[in-house]
Amino acid sequence: MTPEEPHETALPFDGGQGLKNALRRVFDGQIPNYGDYNLVFAAPRTAAGSRRSTRVPATQPPAPSAFVVGYRWKPMELMIAPVDLAAITGAGVPVEVNMTNLAHALQWDDDDSFEVGTSTGRIFRFDVAAEPVLDIGPGTPLLLDQEDDCLDFTAFMDAFIAMA
Repeated sequence: MTPEEPHETALPFDGGQGLKNALRRVFDGQIPNYGDYNLVFAAPRTAAGSRRSTRVPATQPPAPSAFVVGYRWKPMELMIAPVDLAAITGAGVPVEVNMTNLAHALQWDDDDSFEVGTSTGRIFRFDVAAEPVLDIGPGTPLLLDQEDDCLDFTAFMDAFIAMA
């Protein structure tokens, strides 16, 4: 006989500064001049309000489970670095989005997610939440407190969208 599993999900652990430092290391390891950027954690989105599907055709590489988004005000740009949360490592080639390659930038009314597109056809749609819960493995949800960062990022995106 096996014991019954609890029906309630456990509250996420506080990821604290250690989680922020781990995400910073992922970003810093991929980006030149990494110290110039403020960082936020972002969850990928697809269609209005839906999280990105984990099912992908066999011919495509798996989608990143998250992004670390670096942003700086001068020169105004975003650096979107894919992250594999299970390993807390880089999950692809970071993409720079600035005024020379920006095709569009907007914030969706239906879910407040952001979308940026480049002139080469890359489109990124993502959420930046004040207290996201990162699923870094089975039974290991971590809470990331980025409330102040989220406010600053939203102000940045308002300016970035206005310039688009």
